[in-house]
Amino acid sequence: MNRSIIYIFLVSIIGFLSACGVESTLPSTEVSAETLAKITAYGTAQGITFTKSPESIFYKITTSNPTGRVPQLNEYAKVHYVFSKLDGTIVDSTGLNRKIPFTFLYSTSASSLPNYGISFMKEGESAVFVFPVTSNSSEPIAMKVTLLSTRNETEQIDEYVKTNFVGFPIKKTASGLNYFLTKTSVSGDTAKTGKTATVTYTGKFLYQYRAADSNGFPIYTDKFDSGSLSLLVGGGGFVAGFEEATKLMKVGDKGTFIFPSSLGYGTAGRSTIPGYTPLLFEIEVTAVK
Repeated sequence: MNRSIIYIFLVSIIGFLSACGVESTLPSTEVSAETLAKITAYGTAQGITFTKSPESIFYKITTSNPTGRVPQLNEYAKVHYVFSKLDGTIVDSTGLNRKIPFTFLYSTSASSLPNYGISFMKEGESAVFVFPVTSNSSEPIAMKVTLLSTRNETEQIDEYVKTNFVGFPIKKTASGLNYFLTKTSVSGDTAKTGKTATVTYTGKFLYQYRAADSNGFPIYTDKFDSGSLSLLVGGGGFVAGFEEATKLMKVGDKGTFIFPSSLGYGTAGRSTIPGYTPLLFEIEVTAVK
Protein backbone atom coordinates (compact mmCIF):
# COMPACT_ATOMS: atom_id res chain seq x y z
CA MET A 1 0.00 0.00 0.00
CA ASN A 2 1.19 3.53 -0.75
CA ARG A 3 1.39 5.14 2.70
CA SER A 4 1.92 8.57 1.18
CA ILE A 5 -1.54 8.38 -0.40
CA ILE A 6 -3.05 7.47 2.95
CA TYR A 7 -1.28 10.23 4.82
CA ILE A 8 -2.62 12.93 2.53
CA PHE A 9 -6.01 12.30 4.11
CA LEU A 10 -5.04 12.36 7.78
CA VAL A 11 -7.43 14.35 9.92
CA SER A 12 -7.34 16.13 13.24
CA ILE A 13 -7.30 14.03 16.39
CA ILE A 14 -10.45 15.58 17.85
CA GLY A 15 -13.44 14.30 15.93
CA PHE A 16 -11.59 11.83 13.74
CA LEU A 17 -13.89 9.01 14.85
CA SER A 18 -16.72 10.49 12.81
CA ALA A 19 -14.73 9.47 9.70
CA CYS A 20 -15.65 12.72 8.02
CA GLY A 21 -12.95 15.14 9.13
CA VAL A 22 -11.13 17.70 7.03
CA GLU A 23 -8.27 16.60 4.83
CA SER A 24 -4.71 17.16 5.90
CA THR A 25 -1.93 18.04 3.51
CA LEU A 26 1.20 15.93 3.31
CA PRO A 27 3.80 17.59 5.54
CA SER A 28 7.37 18.26 4.55
CA THR A 29 9.79 15.41 5.06
CA GLU A 30 11.90 17.91 7.02
CA VAL A 31 11.50 17.92 10.81
CA SER A 32 12.93 20.80 12.79
CA ALA A 33 15.76 20.15 15.23
CA GLU A 34 13.50 21.27 18.09
CA THR A 35 10.72 18.84 17.13
CA LEU A 36 13.20 16.03 16.57
CA ALA A 37 14.64 16.63 20.03
CA LYS A 38 11.16 16.40 21.58
CA ILE A 39 10.39 13.16 19.76
CA THR A 40 13.76 11.66 20.66
CA ALA A 41 13.27 12.57 24.33
CA TYR A 42 9.78 11.03 24.28
CA GLY A 43 11.19 7.83 22.79
CA THR A 44 13.95 7.69 25.40
CA ALA A 45 11.41 8.09 28.19
CA GLN A 46 9.35 5.26 26.67
CA GLY A 47 12.39 3.07 26.10
CA ILE A 48 11.83 3.28 22.34
CA THR A 49 14.16 3.88 19.41
CA PHE A 50 11.98 5.09 16.56
CA THR A 51 12.21 4.38 12.85
CA LYS A 52 11.43 7.35 10.62
CA SER A 53 9.10 6.71 7.67
CA PRO A 54 9.49 8.48 4.29
CA GLU A 55 6.63 10.78 5.38
CA SER A 56 8.55 11.77 8.56
CA ILE A 57 6.32 9.71 10.84
CA PHE A 58 8.22 8.11 13.73
CA TYR A 59 7.15 4.60 14.70
CA LYS A 60 8.06 1.47 16.62
CA ILE A 61 6.36 -1.94 16.68
CA THR A 62 6.34 -2.65 20.41
CA THR A 63 4.59 -6.04 20.32
CA SER A 64 5.45 -8.11 17.28
CA ASN A 65 3.43 -10.91 15.70
CA PRO A 66 5.41 -12.05 12.66
CA THR A 67 2.81 -14.62 11.60
CA GLY A 68 -0.12 -12.24 12.07
CA ARG A 69 -2.53 -11.43 9.30
CA VAL A 70 -1.69 -8.38 7.20
CA PRO A 71 -4.59 -5.92 6.69
CA GLN A 72 -5.88 -5.88 3.13
CA LEU A 73 -7.52 -2.96 1.39
CA ASN A 74 -11.28 -2.71 1.97
CA GLU A 75 -11.23 -4.94 5.03
CA TYR A 76 -12.62 -3.65 8.32
CA ALA A 77 -10.01 -3.25 11.04
CA LYS A 78 -10.60 -3.02 14.79
CA VAL A 79 -8.09 -1.20 16.97
CA HIS A 80 -7.61 0.10 20.48
CA TYR A 81 -5.69 3.36 20.69
CA VAL A 82 -4.48 6.11 22.98
CA PHE A 83 -3.66 9.54 21.56
CA SER A 84 -1.56 11.83 23.73
CA LYS A 85 0.68 14.83 23.71
CA LEU A 86 4.32 14.07 24.33
CA ASP A 87 3.96 15.24 27.94
CA GLY A 88 1.52 12.36 28.52
CA THR A 89 -1.71 14.37 28.36
CA ILE A 90 -4.32 12.05 26.82
CA VAL A 91 -6.24 13.58 23.94
CA ASP A 92 -8.47 10.62 23.11
CA SER A 93 -8.63 6.92 23.91
CA THR A 94 -10.83 3.92 23.33
CA GLY A 95 -9.95 2.96 26.90
CA LEU A 96 -11.60 6.13 28.20
CA ASN A 97 -14.75 5.38 26.23
CA ARG A 98 -15.92 2.03 27.58
CA LYS A 99 -13.10 0.19 25.81
CA ILE A 100 -15.12 -0.22 22.62
CA PRO A 101 -12.73 -0.69 19.67
CA PHE A 102 -12.55 1.80 16.85
CA THR A 103 -13.72 -0.04 13.73
CA PHE A 104 -12.97 1.37 10.29
CA LEU A 105 -12.57 0.51 6.61
CA TYR A 106 -8.90 0.17 5.69
CA SER A 107 -8.61 2.31 2.60
CA THR A 108 -6.34 4.69 0.70
CA SER A 109 -8.97 7.39 1.19
CA ALA A 110 -9.88 6.77 4.85
CA SER A 111 -9.45 9.84 7.01
CA SER A 112 -7.97 8.53 10.27
CA LEU A 113 -4.55 8.25 11.81
CA PRO A 114 -5.10 4.57 12.73
CA ASN A 115 -5.64 3.87 9.02
CA TYR A 116 -2.09 5.06 8.40
CA GLY A 117 -0.74 3.20 11.40
CA ILE A 118 -2.01 -0.26 10.51
CA SER A 119 -0.30 -0.08 7.14
CA PHE A 120 2.84 -0.94 9.16
CA MET A 121 1.19 -3.62 11.31
CA LYS A 122 -0.08 -7.19 11.49
CA GLU A 123 -3.03 -8.51 13.45
CA GLY A 124 -2.15 -8.84 17.13
CA GLU A 125 0.63 -6.24 17.03
CA SER A 126 0.96 -3.05 19.07
CA ALA A 127 2.89 0.03 18.01
CA VAL A 128 3.72 3.61 18.92
CA PHE A 129 3.57 6.35 16.29
CA VAL A 130 4.53 10.00 16.63
CA PHE A 131 3.07 12.44 14.12
CA PRO A 132 5.15 15.67 14.08
CA VAL A 133 2.09 17.63 12.88
CA THR A 134 -1.61 17.00 12.34
CA SER A 135 -4.40 19.13 10.92
CA ASN A 136 -5.17 20.64 14.33
CA SER A 137 -1.82 20.57 16.03
CA SER A 138 1.62 21.91 15.21
CA GLU A 139 2.94 19.97 18.21
CA PRO A 140 3.78 16.26 17.91
CA ILE A 141 1.01 13.79 18.78
CA ALA A 142 1.69 10.22 19.89
CA MET A 143 -0.54 7.27 19.07
CA LYS A 144 -0.29 3.94 20.88
CA VAL A 145 -2.35 1.43 18.93
CA THR A 146 -3.12 -2.31 18.93
CA LEU A 147 -4.53 -4.00 15.83
CA LEU A 148 -7.13 -6.41 17.21
CA SER A 149 -8.46 -7.82 13.96
CA THR A 150 -8.91 -7.31 10.25
CA ARG A 151 -11.83 -8.97 8.45
CA ASN A 152 -13.38 -9.05 4.99
CA GLU A 153 -17.16 -8.85 4.50
CA THR A 154 -17.84 -12.58 4.57
CA GLU A 155 -15.82 -12.98 7.75
CA GLN A 156 -17.58 -10.02 9.40
CA ILE A 157 -21.01 -11.49 8.69
CA ASP A 158 -20.04 -15.00 9.79
CA GLU A 159 -18.49 -13.75 13.04
CA TYR A 160 -21.46 -11.48 13.78
CA VAL A 161 -23.97 -14.28 13.26
CA LYS A 162 -21.97 -16.75 15.36
CA THR A 163 -21.53 -14.22 18.17
CA ASN A 164 -24.98 -12.67 18.29
CA PHE A 165 -27.41 -15.29 17.02
CA VAL A 166 -26.34 -18.57 18.58
CA GLY A 167 -29.24 -21.02 18.39
CA PHE A 168 -31.29 -18.90 15.98
CA PRO A 169 -32.63 -20.60 12.82
CA ILE A 170 -30.47 -18.62 10.40
CA LYS A 171 -31.21 -19.10 6.70
CA LYS A 172 -29.10 -17.95 3.77
CA THR A 173 -30.29 -17.22 0.26
CA ALA A 174 -28.31 -17.82 -2.93
CA SER A 175 -27.52 -14.09 -3.14
CA GLY A 176 -25.86 -14.05 0.28
CA LEU A 177 -28.73 -12.68 2.40
CA ASN A 178 -28.66 -14.11 5.95
CA TYR A 179 -31.95 -13.90 7.83
CA PHE A 180 -34.37 -15.25 10.39
CA LEU A 181 -37.92 -14.28 11.22
CA THR A 182 -38.54 -13.20 14.80
CA LYS A 183 -42.31 -12.92 14.34
CA THR A 184 -44.52 -14.68 11.80
CA SER A 185 -48.10 -14.33 10.60
CA VAL A 186 -50.17 -17.21 9.32
CA SER A 187 -52.74 -15.25 7.34
CA GLY A 188 -50.98 -12.01 6.36
CA ASP A 189 -50.72 -10.98 2.70
CA THR A 190 -47.37 -11.75 1.08
CA ALA A 191 -45.22 -8.87 -0.14
CA LYS A 192 -45.08 -10.14 -3.72
CA THR A 193 -43.48 -8.40 -6.68
CA GLY A 194 -45.74 -5.66 -7.98
CA LYS A 195 -47.40 -4.97 -4.63
CA THR A 196 -46.70 -2.01 -2.35
CA ALA A 197 -45.45 -2.96 1.09
CA THR A 198 -45.37 -0.65 4.09
CA VAL A 199 -42.59 -1.48 6.51
CA THR A 200 -40.92 -0.19 9.65
CA TYR A 201 -37.17 -0.72 9.84
CA THR A 202 -33.96 -0.13 11.74
CA GLY A 203 -30.64 -0.17 9.90
CA LYS A 204 -27.45 -1.13 11.73
CA PHE A 205 -23.76 -1.66 11.13
CA LEU A 206 -22.09 -4.84 12.38
CA TYR A 207 -20.03 -2.73 14.79
CA GLN A 208 -20.52 0.17 17.19
CA TYR A 209 -19.22 3.64 16.46
CA ARG A 210 -18.98 6.81 18.49
CA ALA A 211 -21.65 9.40 17.78
CA ALA A 212 -23.30 12.28 19.64
CA ASP A 213 -26.69 12.29 21.33
CA SER A 214 -29.20 15.15 21.09
CA ASN A 215 -27.26 17.05 23.77
CA GLY A 216 -23.93 16.57 22.06
CA PHE A 217 -22.63 13.96 24.50
CA PRO A 218 -20.72 10.98 23.06
CA ILE A 219 -22.56 7.70 22.77
CA TYR A 220 -21.83 4.36 21.13
CA THR A 221 -24.34 2.87 18.74
CA ASP A 222 -24.58 0.52 15.79
CA LYS A 223 -27.73 2.17 14.39
CA PHE A 224 -27.47 4.42 11.34
CA ASP A 225 -31.13 4.80 10.33
CA SER A 226 -34.71 3.93 11.30
CA GLY A 227 -38.24 4.80 10.24
CA SER A 228 -41.09 3.59 8.07
CA LEU A 229 -41.63 3.61 4.32
CA SER A 230 -43.65 2.16 1.47
CA LEU A 231 -41.94 0.42 -1.41
CA LEU A 232 -43.08 -1.08 -4.67
CA VAL A 233 -41.79 -4.63 -4.29
CA GLY A 234 -39.51 -5.46 -7.19
CA GLY A 235 -39.54 -1.85 -8.37
CA GLY A 236 -35.82 -1.37 -7.86
CA GLY A 237 -36.19 1.76 -5.77
CA PHE A 238 -34.28 0.35 -2.81
CA VAL A 239 -31.09 -1.62 -2.32
CA ALA A 240 -31.37 -5.23 -3.46
CA GLY A 241 -30.95 -6.73 0.02
CA PHE A 242 -33.81 -4.66 1.45
CA GLU A 243 -36.16 -5.61 -1.40
CA GLU A 244 -35.20 -9.28 -1.23
CA ALA A 245 -35.84 -9.24 2.51
CA THR A 246 -39.28 -7.70 2.05
CA LYS A 247 -40.29 -10.34 -0.49
CA LEU A 248 -39.59 -13.04 2.10
CA MET A 249 -42.24 -11.64 4.43
CA LYS A 250 -45.99 -11.31 4.97
CA VAL A 251 -48.02 -8.66 6.78
CA GLY A 252 -47.30 -9.13 10.48
CA ASP A 253 -43.91 -10.72 9.91
CA LYS A 254 -40.79 -9.28 11.51
CA GLY A 255 -37.24 -10.37 10.80
CA THR A 256 -33.52 -9.65 11.00
CA PHE A 257 -31.62 -9.53 7.71
CA ILE A 258 -27.86 -9.27 7.17
CA PHE A 259 -26.35 -8.83 3.74
CA PRO A 260 -23.04 -7.93 2.05
CA SER A 261 -22.36 -4.66 0.25
CA SER A 262 -23.10 -6.36 -3.07
CA LEU A 263 -26.76 -6.30 -1.97
CA GLY A 264 -26.38 -2.89 -0.30
CA TYR A 265 -24.42 0.20 -1.27
CA GLY A 266 -21.62 -1.56 -3.11
CA THR A 267 -18.01 -0.45 -3.28
CA ALA A 268 -18.85 3.26 -3.41
CA GLY A 269 -21.10 3.45 -0.35
CA ARG A 270 -23.53 6.28 0.29
CA SER A 271 -23.47 9.27 2.63
CA THR A 272 -22.38 7.94 6.04
CA ILE A 273 -22.20 4.31 4.84
CA PRO A 274 -18.72 3.44 3.52
CA GLY A 275 -18.21 1.13 0.59
CA TYR A 276 -17.63 -2.58 1.21
CA THR A 277 -19.92 -2.44 4.25
CA PRO A 278 -22.27 -5.30 5.20
CA LEU A 279 -25.54 -4.13 6.77
CA LEU A 280 -28.17 -5.41 9.17
CA PHE A 281 -31.84 -4.45 8.90
CA GLU A 282 -34.62 -5.27 11.32
CA ILE A 283 -37.82 -5.10 9.24
CA GLU A 284 -41.51 -5.50 10.01
CA VAL A 285 -44.19 -5.53 7.30
CA THR A 286 -47.27 -3.64 8.48
CA ALA A 287 -49.34 -3.53 5.28
CA VAL A 288 -49.44 -4.80 1.69
CA LYS A 289 -51.63 -3.34 -1.07
